[in-house]
Amino acid sequence: MMPQKPPDLTPDGFTGAIMAVEGIRDAAVLLNGPTGCKFYHGAMSDGQLPRQASMDPLQFAEEFYFGQPRVPATYLDNQDYVFGATEKLEKILPAVAAKGHRLIAVVNSPGAALIGDDLERFIVAAGVPVPCLALESAGFSDRFSQGFQEAVVRVLQRLAPSRLPVRRGQVNLIGLSVFHRHWAGDVAELTHLLGLCGITVNTVLCAGCTVDELESIAAAEANLVVHDEFADRLMPFLRSHLDMPSLDPIQGAPLGFGQTRNWIEKVCEALAVDATPALAAIDRARQRAYAILSRFNALTGLPRGATFALIADGSIALPMTRWLYDYLGMVPVAVILQETTPDCAAVLTRFLTDIDCADALNADLSRVQPDLVFGGEGVIGHFRARGIPVGGIDIALPGSGAIEIIDRCQLGATGSLWLLEHISNGLLER
Repeated sequence: MMPQKPPDLTPDGFTGAIMAVEGIRDAAVLLNGPTGCKFYHGAMSDGQLPRQASMDPLQFAEEFYFGQPRVPATYLDNQDYVFGATEKLEKILPAVAAKGHRLIAVVNSPGAALIGDDLERFIVAAGVPVPCLALESAGFSDRFSQGFQEAVVRVLQRLAPSRLPVRRGQVNLIGLSVFHRHWAGDVAELTHLLGLCGITVNTVLCAGCTVDELESIAAAEANLVVHDEFADRLMPFLRSHLDMPSLDPIQGAPLGFGQTRNWIEKVCEALAVDATPALAAIDRARQRAYAILSRFNALTGLPRGATFALIADGSIALPMTRWLYDYLGMVPVAVILQETTPDCAAVLTRFLTDIDCADALNADLSRVQPDLVFGGEGVIGHFRARGIPVGGIDIALPGSGAIEIIDRCQLGATGSLWLLEHISNGLLER
Protein backbone atom coordinates (compact mmCIF):
# COMPACT_ATOMS: atom_id res chain seq x y z
CA MET A 1 0.00 0.00 0.00
CA MET A 2 1.39 3.40 -0.99
CA PRO A 3 2.04 5.81 1.90
CA GLN A 4 -0.63 8.48 2.20
CA LYS A 5 0.29 12.09 1.48
CA PRO A 6 -0.22 14.72 4.17
CA PRO A 7 -3.37 16.85 3.90
CA ASP A 8 -3.17 20.22 2.16
CA LEU A 9 -4.02 22.78 4.84
CA THR A 10 -2.95 25.85 2.86
CA PRO A 11 -5.47 28.69 3.40
CA ASP A 12 -6.87 30.65 0.45
CA GLY A 13 -7.37 34.32 -0.39
CA PHE A 14 -10.70 34.41 1.46
CA THR A 15 -8.93 33.64 4.74
CA GLY A 16 -6.15 36.06 3.78
CA ALA A 17 -8.64 38.93 3.40
CA ILE A 18 -10.30 38.21 6.73
CA MET A 19 -7.00 37.96 8.60
CA ALA A 20 -5.79 41.24 7.06
CA VAL A 21 -8.70 43.18 8.55
CA GLU A 22 -8.71 41.20 11.79
CA GLY A 23 -5.02 42.09 12.11
CA ILE A 24 -6.07 45.69 12.81
CA ARG A 25 -6.72 46.00 16.54
CA ASP A 26 -9.71 48.34 16.27
CA ALA A 27 -11.26 46.95 13.07
CA ALA A 28 -13.70 44.11 12.54
CA VAL A 29 -14.80 41.74 9.82
CA LEU A 30 -18.54 41.38 9.35
CA LEU A 31 -18.96 38.10 7.49
CA ASN A 32 -21.88 37.76 5.15
CA GLY A 33 -22.02 33.99 5.18
CA PRO A 34 -23.02 30.83 7.07
CA THR A 35 -21.75 29.89 10.51
CA GLY A 36 -19.54 27.22 8.95
CA CYS A 37 -17.38 29.99 7.47
CA LYS A 38 -17.50 32.00 10.68
CA PHE A 39 -16.27 29.71 13.44
CA TYR A 40 -12.83 28.87 12.03
CA HIS A 41 -11.99 32.47 11.22
CA GLY A 42 -13.40 33.74 14.48
CA ALA A 43 -11.32 31.27 16.49
CA MET A 44 -8.16 31.85 14.46
CA SER A 45 -8.25 35.65 14.62
CA ASP A 46 -8.97 35.60 18.35
CA GLY A 47 -6.21 33.08 18.98
CA GLN A 48 -3.59 34.98 17.01
CA LEU A 49 -4.52 38.48 18.20
CA PRO A 50 -6.59 38.30 21.41
CA ARG A 51 -8.56 41.42 22.32
CA GLN A 52 -10.79 40.21 25.17
CA ALA A 53 -9.57 38.92 28.51
CA SER A 54 -12.57 36.62 28.96
CA MET A 55 -13.46 33.56 26.91
CA ASP A 56 -16.91 33.16 28.53
CA PRO A 57 -19.16 32.41 25.53
CA LEU A 58 -22.15 33.81 27.41
CA GLN A 59 -20.63 37.27 27.00
CA PHE A 60 -21.00 36.90 23.24
CA ALA A 61 -24.30 35.03 23.05
CA GLU A 62 -26.08 37.83 21.19
CA GLU A 63 -27.28 37.44 17.63
CA PHE A 64 -24.56 37.24 14.97
CA TYR A 65 -21.71 36.38 17.42
CA PHE A 66 -22.56 32.79 18.48
CA GLY A 67 -20.32 32.77 21.55
CA GLN A 68 -17.26 34.19 19.78
CA PRO A 69 -15.99 37.77 20.16
CA ARG A 70 -14.73 37.97 16.56
CA VAL A 71 -16.07 37.80 12.99
CA PRO A 72 -19.83 38.26 13.53
CA ALA A 73 -21.81 36.65 10.71
CA THR A 74 -25.22 36.86 9.04
CA TYR A 75 -25.54 33.05 9.43
CA LEU A 76 -26.99 32.54 5.96
CA ASP A 77 -29.39 29.61 5.53
CA ASN A 78 -31.23 28.03 2.60
CA GLN A 79 -33.86 30.75 2.46
CA ASP A 80 -31.24 33.50 2.35
CA TYR A 81 -29.53 31.89 -0.63
CA VAL A 82 -32.85 31.99 -2.48
CA PHE A 83 -34.27 35.37 -1.43
CA GLY A 84 -31.15 37.28 -0.34
CA ALA A 85 -29.82 38.40 3.03
CA THR A 86 -31.36 41.90 3.11
CA GLU A 87 -33.03 41.59 6.49
CA LYS A 88 -29.98 40.20 8.27
CA LEU A 89 -27.61 42.71 6.70
CA GLU A 90 -29.87 45.57 7.79
CA LYS A 91 -29.75 44.30 11.38
CA ILE A 92 -26.10 43.31 11.65
CA LEU A 93 -24.39 46.50 10.47
CA PRO A 94 -25.70 48.75 13.27
CA ALA A 95 -25.11 45.99 15.83
CA VAL A 96 -21.45 45.63 14.89
CA ALA A 97 -20.92 49.38 14.57
CA ALA A 98 -22.16 49.81 18.14
CA LYS A 99 -19.15 47.82 19.41
CA GLY A 100 -16.84 50.82 18.99
CA HIS A 101 -14.76 49.64 16.02
CA ARG A 102 -12.89 52.23 13.95
CA LEU A 103 -13.34 50.28 10.70
CA ILE A 104 -15.70 47.53 9.51
CA ALA A 105 -15.15 45.33 6.47
CA VAL A 106 -18.21 43.50 5.15
CA VAL A 107 -16.84 40.33 3.56
CA ASN A 108 -18.79 37.90 1.40
CA SER A 109 -18.27 34.19 1.87
CA PRO A 110 -17.93 32.20 -1.38
CA GLY A 111 -21.58 31.16 -1.28
CA ALA A 112 -22.83 34.63 -0.39
CA ALA A 113 -20.98 36.09 -3.38
CA LEU A 114 -23.35 34.10 -5.62
CA ILE A 115 -26.48 35.72 -4.15
CA GLY A 116 -25.71 39.12 -5.60
CA ASP A 117 -26.53 41.30 -2.57
CA ASP A 118 -25.26 44.84 -3.13
CA LEU A 119 -23.05 45.28 -0.06
CA GLU A 120 -22.12 48.85 -0.91
CA ARG A 121 -25.80 49.80 -1.01
CA PHE A 122 -26.41 48.26 2.40
CA ILE A 123 -23.46 50.12 3.86
CA VAL A 124 -24.72 53.46 2.52
CA ALA A 125 -28.31 52.74 3.63
CA ALA A 126 -27.20 51.78 7.14
CA GLY A 127 -25.64 55.21 7.69
CA VAL A 128 -23.46 53.97 10.54
CA PRO A 129 -20.89 56.45 11.94
CA VAL A 130 -17.99 54.06 11.26
CA PRO A 131 -15.93 53.81 8.06
CA CYS A 132 -17.01 50.66 6.22
CA LEU A 133 -15.84 48.87 3.10
CA ALA A 134 -17.24 45.98 1.12
CA LEU A 135 -15.21 42.97 -0.02
CA GLU A 136 -17.72 41.27 -2.29
CA SER A 137 -15.27 38.78 -3.79
CA ALA A 138 -12.37 38.14 -1.43
CA GLY A 139 -10.02 36.16 -3.66
CA PHE A 140 -11.69 32.77 -3.19
CA SER A 141 -9.35 31.00 -5.63
CA ASP A 142 -6.28 33.12 -4.89
CA ARG A 143 -3.40 32.34 -2.58
CA PHE A 144 -3.59 33.57 1.02
CA SER A 145 -1.01 36.30 0.37
CA GLN A 146 -2.97 37.65 -2.60
CA GLY A 147 -6.23 37.90 -0.67
CA PHE A 148 -4.33 39.46 2.24
CA GLN A 149 -2.68 42.12 0.10
CA GLU A 150 -5.82 42.96 -1.84
CA ALA A 151 -7.65 43.54 1.45
CA VAL A 152 -4.82 45.73 2.77
CA VAL A 153 -4.99 47.81 -0.41
CA ARG A 154 -8.76 48.20 -0.03
CA VAL A 155 -8.33 49.24 3.60
CA LEU A 156 -5.77 51.89 2.66
CA GLN A 157 -7.98 53.15 -0.16
CA ARG A 158 -10.88 53.50 2.28
CA LEU A 159 -8.81 55.28 4.93
CA ALA A 160 -7.14 57.40 2.21
CA PRO A 161 -3.90 58.29 4.01
CA SER A 162 -2.12 61.29 2.51
CA ARG A 163 1.56 62.14 2.22
CA LEU A 164 2.87 63.56 5.50
CA PRO A 165 6.13 65.21 6.57
CA VAL A 166 8.68 62.40 6.66
CA ARG A 167 10.16 61.38 10.00
CA ARG A 168 13.77 60.42 9.43
CA GLY A 169 14.77 56.99 10.67
CA GLN A 170 11.18 55.71 10.83
CA VAL A 171 9.91 52.72 8.85
CA ASN A 172 6.79 50.68 8.29
CA LEU A 173 7.09 46.90 8.35
CA ILE A 174 5.15 45.26 5.54
CA GLY A 175 4.71 41.62 4.58
CA LEU A 176 3.75 40.35 8.04
CA SER A 177 0.33 39.03 9.02
CA VAL A 178 -1.19 37.75 12.24
CA PHE A 179 -1.44 34.40 10.46
CA HIS A 180 2.34 34.02 10.70
CA ARG A 181 3.07 31.54 13.48
CA HIS A 182 4.95 33.83 15.90
CA TRP A 183 4.17 37.21 14.38
CA ALA A 184 4.07 39.21 17.63
CA GLY A 185 7.46 37.94 18.79
CA ASP A 186 8.93 38.56 15.35
CA VAL A 187 7.68 42.15 15.39
CA ALA A 188 9.16 42.69 18.86
CA GLU A 189 12.53 41.23 17.80
CA LEU A 190 12.81 43.25 14.60
CA THR A 191 11.70 46.40 16.41
CA HIS A 192 14.43 45.78 19.00
CA LEU A 193 17.21 45.23 16.44
CA LEU A 194 16.18 48.25 14.38
CA GLY A 195 15.89 50.32 17.54
CA LEU A 196 19.51 49.55 18.44
CA CYS A 197 20.42 51.38 15.22
CA GLY A 198 18.16 54.35 15.92
CA ILE A 199 15.40 53.17 13.55
CA THR A 200 11.85 53.25 14.90
CA VAL A 201 8.84 51.32 13.60
CA ASN A 202 5.87 53.52 12.72
CA THR A 203 3.44 50.69 12.05
CA VAL A 204 3.20 47.07 10.93
CA LEU A 205 0.66 46.93 8.14
CA CYS A 206 -2.35 44.88 9.28
CA ALA A 207 -0.40 42.91 11.87
CA GLY A 208 -1.29 44.32 15.27
CA CYS A 209 -1.64 47.93 14.06
CA THR A 210 -4.44 50.43 14.64
CA VAL A 211 -6.51 52.56 12.27
CA ASP A 212 -4.67 55.67 13.47
CA GLU A 213 -1.34 54.06 12.58
CA LEU A 214 -2.57 53.16 9.11
CA GLU A 215 -3.74 56.74 8.57
CA SER A 216 -0.23 57.97 9.41
CA ILE A 217 1.57 55.36 7.32
CA ALA A 218 3.02 58.01 4.99
CA ALA A 219 4.97 59.64 7.82
CA ALA A 220 7.60 56.88 7.63
CA GLU A 221 10.76 57.29 5.63
CA ALA A 222 10.39 53.92 3.93
CA ASN A 223 8.51 50.64 3.89
CA LEU A 224 10.62 47.71 5.00
CA VAL A 225 9.71 44.30 3.58
CA VAL A 226 9.87 41.26 5.87
CA HIS A 227 8.16 38.50 3.83
CA ASP A 228 8.30 39.46 0.17
CA GLU A 229 5.48 37.15 -0.98
CA PHE A 230 3.19 39.19 1.31
CA ALA A 231 4.40 42.51 -0.10
CA ASP A 232 4.93 42.13 -3.86
CA ARG A 233 1.55 43.74 -4.60
CA LEU A 234 1.67 46.23 -1.75
CA MET A 235 5.03 47.74 -2.71
CA PRO A 236 3.87 49.06 -6.13
CA PHE A 237 0.66 50.42 -4.57
CA LEU A 238 2.52 52.30 -1.85
CA ARG A 239 5.00 53.71 -4.35
CA SER A 240 2.34 54.92 -6.77
CA HIS A 241 -0.23 56.24 -4.26
CA LEU A 242 1.97 57.58 -1.48
CA ASP A 243 5.31 58.00 -3.25
CA MET A 244 6.97 55.85 -0.59
CA PRO A 245 10.11 53.81 -1.32
CA SER A 246 10.21 50.16 -0.30
CA LEU A 247 13.31 48.37 0.94
CA ASP A 248 13.34 44.69 0.03
CA PRO A 249 16.55 43.10 1.34
CA ILE A 250 17.26 40.08 -0.82
CA GLN A 251 17.53 36.40 0.12
CA GLY A 252 14.37 36.19 2.22
CA ALA A 253 13.34 37.17 5.73
CA PRO A 254 15.91 37.83 8.49
CA LEU A 255 16.14 34.24 9.72
CA GLY A 256 19.41 32.76 10.95
CA PHE A 257 22.44 34.73 12.09
CA GLY A 258 23.93 35.35 8.66
CA GLN A 259 20.73 36.43 6.94
CA THR A 260 19.77 38.63 9.90
CA ARG A 261 23.12 40.42 9.61
CA ASN A 262 22.61 40.85 5.87
CA TRP A 263 19.07 42.19 6.37
CA ILE A 264 20.12 44.71 9.02
CA GLU A 265 23.13 45.87 6.99
CA LYS A 266 21.01 46.49 3.89
CA VAL A 267 18.41 48.44 5.84
CA CYS A 268 20.95 50.57 7.67
CA GLU A 269 22.86 51.27 4.46
CA ALA A 270 19.67 52.46 2.75
CA LEU A 271 18.72 54.70 5.68
CA ALA A 272 22.30 55.92 6.23
CA VAL A 273 22.52 54.82 9.87
CA ASP A 274 25.11 52.82 11.80
CA ALA A 275 24.38 49.08 11.92
CA THR A 276 27.10 48.32 14.51
CA PRO A 277 24.90 48.05 17.65
CA ALA A 278 22.52 45.54 16.07
CA LEU A 279 25.36 43.55 14.50
CA ALA A 280 27.02 43.33 17.92
CA ALA A 281 23.80 41.95 19.42
CA ILE A 282 23.58 39.33 16.65
CA ASP A 283 27.22 38.33 17.25
CA ARG A 284 26.59 37.94 20.99
CA ALA A 285 23.67 35.62 20.27
CA ARG A 286 25.84 33.61 17.87
CA GLN A 287 28.58 33.26 20.49
CA ARG A 288 26.02 32.05 23.01
CA ALA A 289 24.75 29.48 20.53
CA TYR A 290 28.27 28.25 19.76
CA ALA A 291 29.02 27.58 23.43
CA ILE A 292 25.99 25.29 23.67
CA LEU A 293 26.15 23.67 20.24
CA SER A 294 29.81 22.75 20.52
CA ARG A 295 29.08 20.70 23.64
CA PHE A 296 25.97 19.20 22.09
CA ASN A 297 27.95 18.14 19.02
CA ALA A 298 30.79 16.71 21.10
CA LEU A 299 28.38 14.48 23.00
CA THR A 300 26.07 13.41 20.17
CA GLY A 301 27.70 14.27 16.85
CA LEU A 302 24.54 16.23 16.07
CA PRO A 303 23.09 18.22 14.44
CA ARG A 304 25.64 17.70 11.65
CA GLY A 305 24.39 15.08 9.20
CA ALA A 306 20.79 15.09 10.45
CA THR A 307 18.14 15.30 7.72
CA PHE A 308 15.19 17.64 7.59
CA ALA A 309 11.96 18.35 5.74
CA LEU A 310 10.75 21.93 5.53
CA ILE A 311 7.32 23.13 4.47
CA ALA A 312 7.14 26.93 4.41
CA ASP A 313 6.74 30.08 2.38
CA GLY A 314 9.70 31.03 0.20
CA SER A 315 10.87 33.91 2.39
CA ILE A 316 11.24 31.41 5.25
CA ALA A 317 12.29 28.34 3.26
CA LEU A 318 15.21 30.02 1.50
CA PRO A 319 17.09 31.47 4.51
CA MET A 320 16.24 28.50 6.73
CA THR A 321 17.45 25.90 4.24
CA ARG A 322 20.71 27.78 3.72
CA TRP A 323 21.19 28.30 7.44
CA LEU A 324 20.49 24.69 8.40
CA TYR A 325 22.91 23.46 5.74
CA ASP A 326 25.70 26.04 6.04
CA TYR A 327 25.63 26.68 9.78
CA LEU A 328 24.54 23.31 11.19
CA GLY A 329 25.56 20.87 8.45
CA MET A 330 22.06 19.43 8.16
CA VAL A 331 20.83 17.87 4.91
CA PRO A 332 17.50 18.74 3.22
CA VAL A 333 15.47 15.76 1.96
CA ALA A 334 12.32 17.80 1.26
CA VAL A 335 11.80 21.55 0.87
CA ILE A 336 8.18 22.29 0.02
CA LEU A 337 7.37 25.82 -1.11
CA GLN A 338 3.96 27.25 -0.31
CA GLU A 339 3.65 31.00 -0.93
CA THR A 340 6.69 32.36 -2.78
CA THR A 341 7.92 34.81 -5.38
CA PRO A 342 9.66 33.71 -8.60
CA ASP A 343 12.96 35.30 -7.55
CA CYS A 344 12.98 33.54 -4.19
CA ALA A 345 12.13 30.18 -5.77
CA ALA A 346 14.90 30.62 -8.35
CA VAL A 347 17.55 31.35 -5.71
CA LEU A 348 16.47 28.36 -3.62
CA THR A 349 16.54 26.10 -6.68
CA ARG A 350 20.10 27.16 -7.49
CA PHE A 351 21.22 26.61 -3.92
CA LEU A 352 19.76 23.10 -3.70
CA THR A 353 21.31 22.25 -7.06
CA ASP A 354 24.72 23.51 -5.94
CA ILE A 355 24.68 21.25 -2.86
CA ASP A 356 23.46 18.23 -4.87
CA CYS A 357 20.03 18.26 -3.22
CA ALA A 358 17.93 19.36 -6.19
CA ASP A 359 15.55 16.42 -5.66
CA ALA A 360 14.55 17.87 -2.29
CA LEU A 361 12.64 20.77 -3.88
CA ASN A 362 8.93 19.98 -3.64
CA ALA A 363 9.74 16.31 -2.96
CA ASP A 364 6.96 13.85 -2.19
CA LEU A 365 6.66 13.93 1.61
CA SER A 366 5.18 10.43 1.64
CA ARG A 367 8.50 9.07 0.38
CA VAL A 368 10.97 10.69 2.80
CA GLN A 369 11.83 9.91 6.41
CA PRO A 370 13.59 12.98 7.86
CA ASP A 371 14.99 13.38 11.33
CA LEU A 372 13.35 16.80 11.79
CA VAL A 373 10.24 18.34 10.23
CA PHE A 374 9.71 22.09 10.11
CA GLY A 375 6.13 23.11 9.31
CA GLY A 376 2.61 23.12 10.66
CA GLU A 377 1.45 20.52 13.14
CA GLY A 378 -0.67 18.87 10.44
CA VAL A 379 2.42 17.86 8.49
CA ILE A 380 4.40 16.90 11.59
CA GLY A 381 1.50 14.75 12.80
CA HIS A 382 1.30 13.05 9.41
CA PHE A 383 4.83 11.69 9.78
CA ARG A 384 4.21 10.50 13.32
CA ALA A 385 0.94 8.84 12.31
CA ARG A 386 2.97 6.82 9.81
CA GLY A 387 5.22 5.63 12.64
CA ILE A 388 8.18 7.84 11.68
CA PRO A 389 9.71 9.22 14.92
CA VAL A 390 10.47 12.73 13.68
CA GLY A 391 11.33 15.72 15.78
CA GLY A 392 8.76 18.40 14.97
CA ILE A 393 9.15 22.17 15.05
CA ASP A 394 5.88 23.94 14.28
CA ILE A 395 6.92 27.11 12.48
CA ALA A 396 3.53 27.54 10.80
CA LEU A 397 -0.13 27.18 11.59
CA PRO A 398 -1.79 25.00 12.71
CA GLY A 399 0.40 24.93 15.80
CA SER A 400 0.81 22.20 18.37
CA GLY A 401 -1.87 23.63 20.66
CA ALA A 402 0.59 24.15 23.51
CA ILE A 403 -0.16 27.10 25.79
CA GLU A 404 2.34 29.88 25.07
CA ILE A 405 2.40 32.89 27.40
CA ILE A 406 5.79 34.35 26.50
CA ASP A 407 6.09 35.53 22.90
CA ARG A 408 8.26 33.31 20.72
CA CYS A 409 9.94 34.43 17.53
CA GLN A 410 11.59 32.81 14.53
CA LEU A 411 13.25 35.87 13.05
CA GLY A 412 16.31 37.83 14.11
CA ALA A 413 18.95 36.83 16.65
CA THR A 414 16.49 35.70 19.31
CA GLY A 415 14.57 33.68 16.75
CA SER A 416 17.78 31.90 15.77
CA LEU A 417 18.37 30.89 19.40
CA TRP A 418 14.76 29.67 19.71
CA LEU A 419 15.12 27.53 16.59
CA LEU A 420 18.46 26.10 17.73
CA GLU A 421 16.97 25.16 21.08
CA HIS A 422 14.10 23.29 19.41
CA ILE A 423 16.38 21.67 16.84
CA SER A 424 18.65 20.28 19.56
CA ASN A 425 15.80 19.03 21.74
CA GLY A 426 13.94 17.67 18.73
CA LEU A 427 16.93 15.55 17.73
CA LEU A 428 17.36 14.26 21.29
CA GLU A 429 13.69 13.30 21.68
CA ARG A 430 13.17 11.39 18.45
